[in-house]
Amino acid sequence: MKTRDLIVDACALLDLQASDPAAAIGEMVAAMEAAGRLKDSARCLADALARHRQHRVGIGGGIAIPHALTAGVSQPLLAIGRRPSGLDYQATDNQRVTLIFLLLVPQSAAGLHLKILGRLAHILKMKGAADLLLQAETPAESLAFFERCGQELGEMESPDDLPRVCVAGAGAGGLAMAAHLSLLGCQVNLFNRSPDRIQCIQDLGGIRVSGEVTGFARISVVSTDPVEALRDTDLVMVVVPAVGHREIAMRLGPHLQDGQVVVLNPGRTGGALEFAAVLRETGAPAWPALAEAQTLLYACRDIAPASVRVFCVKNAVPVAALPAHMTPDVLAVTSKCLPHFVAGDNVLKTGLGNIGAIFHPALAILNAAWIEERHGDFDYYLEGVSPSVAQVLEALDGERVAVAAALGIGVPTARQWLYLSYGASGRNLHDAIQANPGYIGIRAPNRLEHRYLTEDVPMSLVPMASLGEHLGVPVPGLKAFIHLASLLHQRDYWAEGRTVDKLGLNGMTVAQIRRVVEEGPL
Repeated sequence: MKTRDLIVDACALLDLQASDPAAAIGEMVAAMEAAGRLKDSARCLADALARHRQHRVGIGGGIAIPHALTAGVSQPLLAIGRRPSGLDYQATDNQRVTLIFLLLVPQSAAGLHLKILGRLAHILKMKGAADLLLQAETPAESLAFFERCGQELGEMESPDDLPRVCVAGAGAGGLAMAAHLSLLGCQVNLFNRSPDRIQCIQDLGGIRVSGEVTGFARISVVSTDPVEALRDTDLVMVVVPAVGHREIAMRLGPHLQDGQVVVLNPGRTGGALEFAAVLRETGAPAWPALAEAQTLLYACRDIAPASVRVFCVKNAVPVAALPAHMTPDVLAVTSKCLPHFVAGDNVLKTGLGNIGAIFHPALAILNAAWIEERHGDFDYYLEGVSPSVAQVLEALDGERVAVAAALGIGVPTARQWLYLSYGASGRNLHDAIQANPGYIGIRAPNRLEHRYLTEDVPMSLVPMASLGEHLGVPVPGLKAFIHLASLLHQRDYWAEGRTVDKLGLNGMTVAQIRRVVEEGPL
């Protein structure tokens, strides 16, 4: 990461209008908001002003660096402000401030915050730096100065408190995860099973990301070799379709090390149970802290080779370890870079809280004609979910919630989940979906041979329906859509899917199933 990477292009403001320091901070936050770079502008402004009131930010030489750790951003951001007549920031040398640099850093990234402040102060104390920035006639000249500084000084080192991460999977979700972690200051390696998707990333040296997370994210190692990708890493984020969990476990298992944390993003339903079963079957030499996320942290799409667009970073995603008592150990690592992950009760709850099982397959099947006719040229959620379609989704969701309840587990309904993840609410599921800004611009699949069916039916609907049958819970809607998907693709998804038997739970009572996920295998 270099200082230039942090500067919002539209936020090199060479003619600030503010008449006092607080107003200058407000003007710069407003510019970041107008550039579409803030998750919560009100939170950013409140945190920056609170820090300004508590600490002197004028470092002398006519320079001030107001800064804050804030939950209002998804990555470190920097704005440049110039006020030739000067403002009184009560600087250490009592000079009026003419150059202002507003730094906003995610709340969890205290180590990175200090690294960036140190690098920025070093650059601004360089001989002639302030004069050059004061004399710049255009924003481009200011940005070019920081570009040159980056070339001379090189990359900032990753803070010691951040985990070193291997992201396994180079689909849209994997690219979003790898790019975001890199822009948060982590050293990131990227593993993929085949070379095709990573060749362009290798050539570029990183990933282009746009949307809520924006920039060029440098990736340290990009490889199909699991030994190379896993070397010296603390955290392994598996971001592949759930149908690939078994293969990833077989490829990475022999090379995992004690102390590493492995998180399936997401586990879908039964992911951690299947991954653990493969590690046992193959005699993996080390047993990592294994966990699964309830859903993917990002709403994202591929837009070009080595490029991904992040529409939204979810507010909170439950994560649970297998066994459940290891969840605090997992979160102790993930919270250093992604505080969005919160404690889930156990992997049954994360698996049965899998909203993709409700939103993906049924919606694709109910829109099958439109997908084939328009090749995905419509907004999947906003146009694809009519009141009648939403009514079907709510019925399926009721079956999912009932299966969880039979195991003594309370999971949010789909409507509650939309509020928890996105802050979207409504009188019913249709209204809540339509009110979700995170779904704006997400297009439908361009074909029916898509992971919304090939992954979510066998890896989400089947285990939910199989658990329902095992527990005596009626699941006619879930079984109906498994059957329809099987007819559509001319394959037996029930036979392919994660049934109770394949998850190692066949014949178990509710008490025995809960003991497996909470304490470990019987």
